[in-house]
Amino acid sequence: MRILLTYLILLSPALISCKGKSASSESIKKDGAINGVTASPPFECNYVNQKKRCQELFSTHKKDSSRENKLRLINFISDSLLPCWYGTPWDFNGTTQIPQEGKIACGYFVTTTLRDAGLTIDRIKLAQCASEQLVKTTFTEIRRYSNKPLNHFVEEIRKSGLGLYIVGLDNHTGFILNDGKEVYFIHSGVITPRCALKERAIESKTLRSSNYRVVGKIIL
Repeated sequence: MRILLTYLILLSPALISCKGKSASSESIKKDGAINGVTASPPFECNYVNQKKRCQELFSTHKKDSSRENKLRLINFISDSLLPCWYGTPWDFNGTTQIPQEGKIACGYFVTTTLRDAGLTIDRIKLAQCASEQLVKTTFTEIRRYSNKPLNHFVEEIRKSGLGLYIVGLDNHTGFILNDGKEVYFIHSGVITPRCALKERAIESKTLRSSNYRVVGKIIL
């Protein structure tokens, strides 16, 4: 598994409740986003089937790590697997393995979804360690950015190219997605709406409040 890692800094705000109940219909996009935040599944999700399909794509990629297979896998993780979790409530001690049932802490959100995607990792141990240690243990190359403005961080992510990243903050962790058009932060957050969600990185209060970021770009 080839892995490229990069540490960076971020900033931004989330302004809606889980399930997206507080926004007007005019602000709701086709993907379920409200004011740039997706806090509920944008489609009806059968997580068992999503995991199975994702693991099939992962197995295919391991046999043939072509760019096409890599992109197909990363796109499925970001577009089909992770969205099943949106709206699942956050809790510091949350350890659920089933989206929309129970609660999920930020570290467990990352390790559970990576495991469900097909990676062999220690879900519990890595979820409980410091966010930087999670990234360092999972990947082999890292870059650190301290006290840098959000726009600098986002621009660095854009330059790093399309892909899915893991980010470790002062006291938090999650995914960064560069889909070629926008940079997103996907995480289980303690700040309102206090659930797993996808938001524009440039607007994330959680990213903004952290003085230190470490990011690993996942190139499987």
